[in-house]
Amino acid sequence: MVISWSLVEVPRYLFYVSALITGDATKKTPYPLFWLRYSLFAVLYPTGITGELTVFLAAAKDQAFLNYLGPGKETVMYWFIMSFPIIYAPGALPMIFNMAGNRKSAMKKRFAKPPPPPRGLVFPTDAKGGRSTTAAGKNILAAAVGSIASSMGDKIRKEKNWRFKYIKYFTSLVTEQCSSPENALTAATAGLEKAHESFEFVAPDGSSMSMAKAMAAKNTEKFHTGFVKGPDRDASMSSAISVPYKGKNIAGQELKDQVAKWVEYGTIEPSAGDAIVKCVDNPEWFSQKALKDQYFVLLGAGSAMGPFRVLMEMGANVIAIDLDRPGIWKRLIGIARESPGASLTFPLSTPQESCKDDDAMYAVAGCNLFTQTPMIRDWLVDLYPGSKLNVGSYAYLNGALHVQVSLAMDAICKDLSEKRKASLAYLCTPTDLHLIPKEAHDASEQEYKTYSSKLYCILLRLLSNGKFLRKNARKPISGVGGEYYLVNGKLQHFQFIKELIFTLPMSTLV
Repeated sequence: MVISWSLVEVPRYLFYVSALITGDATKKTPYPLFWLRYSLFAVLYPTGITGELTVFLAAAKDQAFLNYLGPGKETVMYWFIMSFPIIYAPGALPMIFNMAGNRKSAMKKRFAKPPPPPRGLVFPTDAKGGRSTTAAGKNILAAAVGSIASSMGDKIRKEKNWRFKYIKYFTSLVTEQCSSPENALTAATAGLEKAHESFEFVAPDGSSMSMAKAMAAKNTEKFHTGFVKGPDRDASMSSAISVPYKGKNIAGQELKDQVAKWVEYGTIEPSAGDAIVKCVDNPEWFSQKALKDQYFVLLGAGSAMGPFRVLMEMGANVIAIDLDRPGIWKRLIGIARESPGASLTFPLSTPQESCKDDDAMYAVAGCNLFTQTPMIRDWLVDLYPGSKLNVGSYAYLNGALHVQVSLAMDAICKDLSEKRKASLAYLCTPTDLHLIPKEAHDASEQEYKTYSSKLYCILLRLLSNGKFLRKNARKPISGVGGEYYLVNGKLQHFQFIKELIFTLPMSTLV
C-alpha cells in the first residue's frame, strides 16, 4: 500500500514542480514525467486499493489487538473493522474512471494542434491580451443596465464571482426595462451598441477593427446569386396548413382539436394555440398569390428548428444563408427542386452559369456568418429591390459561438430593417429570461402547489439542499401599463425534467 501510493505521489508532485517552473503543465512538462503523471494510476490505483483492503483484513485478525479488547468482543470488532471497505465498492471504480478521463483530456491537449489565427467576428481582447467571454459579457451588460441604472452598472463591472452570479444581473436588466418603454429601448440600444463597438472583426490579412466599423466599411468583394425553382404549382393544390403528429399530417378540424388538447395539457400557451387556429381558419394567408411577392431570408436555413421545409411546402420564395459546405446545399437545393411553386435563392462564390454540374454548384454555394458578415449584408440589401423581406435568425451554436453568430445575425438584421424595412423573426433559446402572460405565471404557481407536496419532490429538494425543484414563479413587477411577469428559463430545467418523467405523455412532448 505504501509503495503504491508513494509511486503515485512522487511523479505527481514532480509534475507540479515542473509546471511551476515552465509555466505550462500541459505542453512544456517533459514527456516522460507527463506520461507517468497520467498513466501510473492504471497499475498503482488498483494495487494501492488492494493494499488498503489487506490492511483492514490484517487489522481485523490481529490477535494481540483482539486479546487487548477482552473476551466476547472479538467478533464485534472484527465486523466493525471489516465494514469500512464497504465504501470502496461505489468509490473505487468512479475514481479510476475519473483518472482515465483526465488522462484522455490531458493527452488531447498535449498533442492538439495550435488553433488557427482568429478571423472574422471574434470576442474582444481583455487587459491580458486574451479573448475573455466573461469580460465582454460584463462590459456589455453593464452598458445596458448602466444606461438606465448607473449604480447597477457599476456593480456588474466590480462583480468578481461572475460565473455564479451573472443570472441575477440579467434579471435586474429585464426588471429595469419593465419600468417604462423608454427604459426598455434605452437599455437595448446601449447594450447592442456596446456589443458592436467592442467585438472585433479580423480581416484575412490579420488586421482588425470593431464590428461596427467593419459593417460600415465599403466592401469590394461581392457574392454571385444562385437560383433554383420547383415545378409550377398546381392551382388546385390546397394551401391549408398541416402539422406532422404521430406519423401523419393533421389539418383542419382535427388540427384544431389537437391544439385544444395541447393548450389544456399546458404543452403550448393559449396565445400559441390561438395563432395556430387563426392560420387554419385563414388558408388564404398561405396561398400562392399571398406569397409570390414575399421573400423569406433564413439566416441558418439548414437549422433543424427552422421553417425551411415548411416554407418550401407552401411554395414560398426563400433566400437561404448557410455554411459553405456542399452537403448542406445538396439537401436544400434538392428539397427546393421538389417543392411545387417554391424558389430558392442563395449566395455563390462564382457565377452559377460557370458551374458545369450540380456538384460544382454545391461546392461554391454558401457563406460564413462569422467571416463574411459585411458581404452577406451587402448581397441581401441589393437582392430583389422593391420586394418585401422577412428575415429570420435561426442559426444556433453552443456556448460562446452562439454569442458570435447572434451578433453577426443582429448586424445583418439591423441594416436590413433600416435599408429594406424588413420584418424580423427569431428562434429563441429555451433558457431565455423573458416576459410571460399572467395566465402562464398563474399556471406555474398552481403547478408548484400541486407537485411541491409530493414525496419524491420533497426528497429531491432535501437531497439537493434546496437547489432542485425551486419555485420559479417570480413576483410581478410594476411598470407603465400595469404589472409584468417574468420567467427565468435558466432555472426551469429540473422542473421540466420532473414533468418529463412523471406527468406529461411522451407523445405530447415529441
